[in-house]
Amino acid sequence: MIRYLAACLFVLFGSTAALASQVSIARWNLGWHMDLLTAEHWINECSKNYVEDTATGKFKPSQEAGFKPGWDIDAFKIDGWDVSRLPVCNVYFAGGSVRVNLEAYRKRQEQIANFISRSIPADIIAFQEVSGEQAIGEVLPNGGADYDFCPVTGYKVQRLVIAWNKTLGEKVSCAIEDALSLPSNPDDKRPRPGLALTLKIDGKLLRIMDVHLKSSCVSPFDGGNLEGLGKDCTILQQQIDPLESWIEGAPADGAKIVLLGDFNNELRDPRPARTDASGTSSPRPAGVLSRSLIEEVADGQPAAANLKVLDEHCQIGDAGQALCTQAEIRDLTTPETQLLASENYLGCRNPVGLDHILVGPGINSDGPAEHLSIGNLGANKAGTPNGKDQMLGISDHCPMIARLNF
Repeated sequence: MIRYLAACLFVLFGSTAALASQVSIARWNLGWHMDLLTAEHWINECSKNYVEDTATGKFKPSQEAGFKPGWDIDAFKIDGWDVSRLPVCNVYFAGGSVRVNLEAYRKRQEQIANFISRSIPADIIAFQEVSGEQAIGEVLPNGGADYDFCPVTGYKVQRLVIAWNKTLGEKVSCAIEDALSLPSNPDDKRPRPGLALTLKIDGKLLRIMDVHLKSSCVSPFDGGNLEGLGKDCTILQQQIDPLESWIEGAPADGAKIVLLGDFNNELRDPRPARTDASGTSSPRPAGVLSRSLIEEVADGQPAAANLKVLDEHCQIGDAGQALCTQAEIRDLTTPETQLLASENYLGCRNPVGLDHILVGPGINSDGPAEHLSIGNLGANKAGTPNGKDQMLGISDHCPMIARLNF
């Protein structure tokens, strides 16, 4: 009788190995986030005085008082400033560049750690704009001891790190996807690479690509123009082909795929996705530009790489959800954007439109991807000089989480 029941269950549901696995996955751009040691060095460098060399327009350190502190200077104009090691100085802004003190930065880290522990119950978290593995370990529960890491090393200081609970599964590979950094471009026109993690969970492969694509070029909804000729849009346009190439090759070994991160590009544009109105499932003709990065890479071909964008929901009531939905199909007015970014709604300066989660065939989501509100934690306060009343926003982006079955 027991054998009969077991046989029936096998026929109805398949073997145990065929049962769906469940994972929760989140993504969060932490906005120039650093580990404490790097932050202390950054604060010291930005606190130095600098003097301008009128012949070159560059600023150099000066021991004399009365010159400009680094907080008030475009770091790219400081001679020898290395953005592969340190962020620019004007990361935090409150009526001017906030002159950060270390105590305020420690407080910010505590707030991030508390928020992750309390509000992001994810097995996997893909981060953008972090200095490295140490920066993430310092804000994860238990100092990151329960997590493994897949980090980008080298490149510029806005790096990617994927962290996952050690009990989730076995790491198969962690690969920096250099092609997305456009290696053939000159250094000043090279964006960030991608980061691909492959895990084996319940005997099945899950491959996750974390991206932070070129900034300062979004859709017409935010005044951008992907097919425009500006430097930033040209670079983002160049990232489409290597990203699509990765997507098409990622499921070759049977892996289920997830693409997520900060795309710096809106989801929808009412115009044809290409400037010649051709379909995105065919190769782009020479000279043809894309108007929609998402439509170009999620084109349904090949079938094994047919990505879909998860629906997105905002946990901020009916009025907030209505604005979140509208933000994907039109440019919000300034008052609407300010409302959505306010502490009673999402609380982050870039509330919606740039960050997405896409999944391939064989992955289903338990409901939409959720934008999580950070409330009043997104605001900066300059405070008194070196005072304890200084506050630093935990990020200008809100985290997003999804629950996946595969």
